[in-house]
Amino acid sequence: MPKSRGRAGGPGGIGADVTRISKPERLLNLVAFLLSSRQAVPFTRIRGRVAGYDDPASPEALEKRFDRDKAELRALGVPIVYDASGEHGDEGYRIPREQYFLPDVHLTVEEAAALAVVQRYAFAAKGDPLAGALQSALRKVVVDSPLTGAAAASITEQHRLGVRTTHGAPDLGPNLESLTDGVIRHQPVRFRYYSLTRGEVEDRDVHPYGLGWHGSNWYLVGFDRRRDAVRQFRVDRIRGRVRVRSSKPFAVPDEFDVAAHVGRPAFRFGHDENVRVAVELRAETACLFRDDLRDDMTYTERPDGSAVVEFDSNDTAAALRWVARHTDLAWIAAPEEVRDRARENFRAILARHEGPPTEIPGRRAGRGRR
Repeated sequence: MPKSRGRAGGPGGIGADVTRISKPERLLNLVAFLLSSRQAVPFTRIRGRVAGYDDPASPEALEKRFDRDKAELRALGVPIVYDASGEHGDEGYRIPREQYFLPDVHLTVEEAAALAVVQRYAFAAKGDPLAGALQSALRKVVVDSPLTGAAAASITEQHRLGVRTTHGAPDLGPNLESLTDGVIRHQPVRFRYYSLTRGEVEDRDVHPYGLGWHGSNWYLVGFDRRRDAVRQFRVDRIRGRVRVRSSKPFAVPDEFDVAAHVGRPAFRFGHDENVRVAVELRAETACLFRDDLRDDMTYTERPDGSAVVEFDSNDTAAALRWVARHTDLAWIAAPEEVRDRARENFRAILARHEGPPTEIPGRRAGRGRR
């Protein structure tokens, strides 16, 4: 245990120079002393033996110092307890080791495999502003992994996340760093954003509430001040650099949950009247829906492997596009007005392709082969 150098009486003795012991060092000395003691220790044994409580101050001053330090350590979460009668009949203070130290981490093989996947991403995505913190956290838990040697290498080689921010847009890494800064400090951000629905780049002024990951993309969720509503933005559609504005920090609503927004399907971002849509699924594609259901969806499987999935939608056009991606493996079952609109869409597509083609695809009209 570190001792202060005394001017008289040797190290830690009477006359020690108290200025050589800083408060953090004094607190650490006290914690180390109590942890090393197998029984409760009265203050009379702490005074004069622990560096920081061995200076020429009066006994009353030393005891007040101890009371302040004890209260501060408890506020920091150090469980200093007082035993009126210890195992050996001594009263005093101690720190229960089972309450002070974190329990051992015991990972299952499945949990270790998941960590291996995350670790592979953390060390590959050098440009990701979150990679450094993720690497630090993984180092603390990977030592308890039951996967070692070839097993761990096999897991990381077989499971690779398709996330490479360094291979994306040149501003993606810096923009993620700026957005993270805005989220942490509750500062507004400004950026230019490409809107798919409008097909144009627009200025956005946003209170960034949180960042999330879904489908190989980073998303920002925040309050769009110009639209007076919470919106979701795919970070790689930001054009140019994000600017963090210095202003009074905004407040994030208590009920906000970034997971409730990130990954929300397109048919939940509209402004139509909300309807409950039922989709019939053939067995060939039903399993794909089952593994990607959200909390507000219901899934009913049939004996032949087909299924019906139901969800709420406030953007009928987006819901129809979502179902049409699966061609004849999925179709609208209800409500009737949405089913009728789907039929109209398909009839319009068929009508556009009736008769012989007027132009060979990929070749301009009037230009022959050279």
